[in-house]
Amino acid sequence: MTRFVALAIGVAQSVALCVAVSACSSQPVGPWQSQARIQVAGVGVTNTDCRAGFCQHDENTDLIVWKGELWFVHRTAQSQILGPNSSLHLYKSTDGGATFTEQARLLALDSTAAPPDGRDLRDPHFFVVGDALWLKAITRLPVNSTRDSNVDSRDVVSHTTDGTNWTLLTFAGEEHFSMWRVRQVGATYHSAAYEDGDKSVVHFTSSDGVNWTRGATIYDVSADTPLETELVSLDDAGASLRAQAPDGTLVGLVRMDGTDLELLGDQGRLRTKVCHSVPPYASWSCPFEIAGQRFDGPAAFFWHGRLFVLARKHLGRDGRKRTSLFELRGALGPNATAAPTVLEWGELPSAGDTAYSGVAPVAGVDGRFVTTWYSSDLGLDPHWVIGMLGATDIWRATLDLQNLPDTPPTDPSYSLGTR
Repeated sequence: MTRFVALAIGVAQSVALCVAVSACSSQPVGPWQSQARIQVAGVGVTNTDCRAGFCQHDENTDLIVWKGELWFVHRTAQSQILGPNSSLHLYKSTDGGATFTEQARLLALDSTAAPPDGRDLRDPHFFVVGDALWLKAITRLPVNSTRDSNVDSRDVVSHTTDGTNWTLLTFAGEEHFSMWRVRQVGATYHSAAYEDGDKSVVHFTSSDGVNWTRGATIYDVSADTPLETELVSLDDAGASLRAQAPDGTLVGLVRMDGTDLELLGDQGRLRTKVCHSVPPYASWSCPFEIAGQRFDGPAAFFWHGRLFVLARKHLGRDGRKRTSLFELRGALGPNATAAPTVLEWGELPSAGDTAYSGVAPVAGVDGRFVTTWYSSDLGLDPHWVIGMLGATDIWRATLDLQNLPDTPPTDPSYSLGTR
């Protein structure tokens, strides 16, 4: 998200806020989402020491089931602006996400650990290696730039065997690259990492979570500004999605921010490149492109062979955003003959700076998932650039996919209400 901070600072004073709260209600779009509430409050928080406690801008969530318990992580900071005054908070739930108890906090590298100015800490994602719970995050220099330029990105990892005691953050991966989510296929861990400057996306693999090997380039048309790329394995896909793809086939959904005019998603094209690779992953092919939807900060997951994506949705020229649930249909992988069809099932309560969801299944209930995401104040419904610099809350909700209707709603919007 730092790719827009310089632009956001420059235009924040000229952006009008939507404050038509009286015209809004708080009814969800359907019975498939319930129990939506603020899990971690940022709006109204006055603390400014984001290493010691929660600050106003809480974001970047993830969820995972580990040893039968649900684990949750998020970042806290003053804003999207890069800096060592940030940290990651880690929690567990023993009741399927109804309640969470904080277990640990990982601090950004300060000026002592990373002289002279310290490093920012963001974009955490869980994965499991053996019996241990691992976490990957991104560290960057505290500079303001567009397109993640000159930030010297370095991934870090930490792990735990009890959930409370975490190892010190250790540099992993390749300098100047930022890994997105980690996926396990067989005994190998995979991640797509985007290059500083948002110039290319490269496939990395690991056998242990620490040592990562650079592989083939996934997409490198720098003019498209490729970045966060969600990998999924078609081993989990149903027959129509998989389309007889070989075992181990990976699909990458590449966010593309486009030209300077298109960066904020309020003008021009909205696009997601659809790429694939088959073992031994010597090369990637990107023959198709989703037009009209740009999956920012995507979290993809399967249910009964169907592929769903939680991602940021761009509403148009007024700069407002939402977090929404999408589904991809049609063939994916080497036998696909067209881009997948995108269905939008509906928005989650969200506004302003939002998305970067986590999602995890609830044990014992088919089709039930817990999801987390972050959002600016619903009542303000601010322009995205205002949201980046202001307060955001962490939300959680329950998704019951068995309650999805036969067809998506004509209007997938969620009517915003007060907090």
